[in-house]
Amino acid sequence: MHVFGCKTSSRTHRNTITLRARLLEITFIQMHLLETELKQVLIDSGLVAGEEFDTAKKEAARSGREVLDVLIGTGVVTEEYAKDYIAAFFHVPSVDLEKTDIDPHALELVPEMFAKTHRLIIFAFDAGARAAKAAMADPEDLGTIEYLRAKLDCWIEPYITTPKSLRHGINQYKRKLGEEFNATIQENIKKTLTESGVSDAARLAESVPTITILDSIVEHAVTLGASDIHFEPFEKELLVRFRIDGIMHEIVKMPKEIAPIIVARVKVISGLQIDIHNAPQDGRFRFSMEDKYADIRVSILPTFYGEKAEMRILQGAARPLTLTELGMSDKELKQVEEVIKRPHGMFLVTGPTGSGKTTTLYSVLHILNTPEVSINTVEDPIEYNVPGVTQTQVNIKAGITFATGLRALVRQNPNIIMIGEIRDSETADIAINAALTGHLVLSTLHTNDAAGAIPRLTDMRVEVFLIASTVDVVIAQRLIRKICSVCVQSFEPDARVKSQLEDQARLLGVHEPHTPSLLFRGKGCALCNFTGYRGQIGIFEVLRVTDAIRNLILKRSPTNEIKKEAIGEGMALMFEDGLKKAEAGITTLEEVMRVTKE
Repeated sequence: MHVFGCKTSSRTHRNTITLRARLLEITFIQMHLLETELKQVLIDSGLVAGEEFDTAKKEAARSGREVLDVLIGTGVVTEEYAKDYIAAFFHVPSVDLEKTDIDPHALELVPEMFAKTHRLIIFAFDAGARAAKAAMADPEDLGTIEYLRAKLDCWIEPYITTPKSLRHGINQYKRKLGEEFNATIQENIKKTLTESGVSDAARLAESVPTITILDSIVEHAVTLGASDIHFEPFEKELLVRFRIDGIMHEIVKMPKEIAPIIVARVKVISGLQIDIHNAPQDGRFRFSMEDKYADIRVSILPTFYGEKAEMRILQGAARPLTLTELGMSDKELKQVEEVIKRPHGMFLVTGPTGSGKTTTLYSVLHILNTPEVSINTVEDPIEYNVPGVTQTQVNIKAGITFATGLRALVRQNPNIIMIGEIRDSETADIAINAALTGHLVLSTLHTNDAAGAIPRLTDMRVEVFLIASTVDVVIAQRLIRKICSVCVQSFEPDARVKSQLEDQARLLGVHEPHTPSLLFRGKGCALCNFTGYRGQIGIFEVLRVTDAIRNLILKRSPTNEIKKEAIGEGMALMFEDGLKKAEAGITTLEEVMRVTKE
């Protein structure tokens, strides 16, 4: 538990702190380092030429970073040299946290999020003297220093440190979290396996150690921002893996004996039948964690070595992201807004599982959700609760499928209908007819690109004249990982990269692809767990069904002809959208190639 504060009862000590703080304020006002002064310091030291600094300044403005971070990231200046020269300018001591024993108690004085946001670490604390040492990226940040002094009621001595050193310090939070997590898991595994009647999984599922194990795993996943938790049984072990930013990460291995007990616990809290082991089951539960909660969707599947449990984490308390936050460009956003303002028609989002289709639909719902319209949905599952929207959960046992739910829903007099997914001919037929009879219908399909939605609907036996009459726009999308903003660095692509880019563009039908002169990647740091990536963003292609494309649909033209016409009318492919984001320093070219590879 982080304790953001200290206690003292000495009035004299408080007066001393106030006096020293005022002296510190005067000193900092005198040594305030503006960007022009930073430039002069580095040029005078001989570390940087004027042109190099100006180039770094432009890149910093484009990527939203500090000039010094750009200079270090591009190798113009080493972190150590920069630290020494700036420390001399500031007249403050410097510290290398990689070579310093960080006091765990001092670390707990400031929460991890505050440390990340303000780029500082409290690395030493003297309780007797009521003084703390703070390693800072910006030791002239008087506002933060004054805030810490008041909050902790301690004298704060600032030290300048390098970004690399600071990242090492912040990593101690994760190391501490990981150590606590592993210790909790191992301790409770022993308690569970030493209980009598280990084979009685149903009884042990209610035991305190088992509850602690599962709660610790879910809490750890939520803390790390995972979207999924996988409990995978193998011959000799139970493997726990998290999906973070679309990539699987191995978290912990447990003895195989505990596998049925963990799965039994998952079944208990999900309301599933604990004595069924040879059939798939689906359920859900809500997990509370301090001031927030997550809805967990559960899937149980029999496998050769036992039952596998997969848990999808749905941040129920999170607000819907805007289409801009999802990564949609201004041009694409304008096209979408033009379509969804129509009173009827069909709006489709396509892509594979895990590409963010439902999130995009929720963002559109957020735009459309006004008191003047009635919005109804049929979903499997309901991922976010939307105030003002009537949401229906698919329930096969109760006879509620997408088709039956949709059939009943159209009699509820809605203006807008959202269908979680068009999976079969019956659902497609009802959805198309709803769009024809004055409803705006939003839904998703599983196709590789936007043009592929047309043959997918014809495969479901929807007549081409109905498709041409109802479908107004098709969005195809993928999720790509974003470069960590803390350790991002630029580089010039070599001939090999350019060749790969041209080959991929040729396969996708992009003629004369633009080759960026500068690309970006993450060096890897504590904040991104040394992956170089933090978070995800979408890449999109938006196909507007114009008169020309309607004619092609009516003629049953091949998909590639529809795609070619859309490109001719200005549609940018997902690959091109990704390439723009790579050039802007949002993602890497490797990520774009990974999710768009043909």
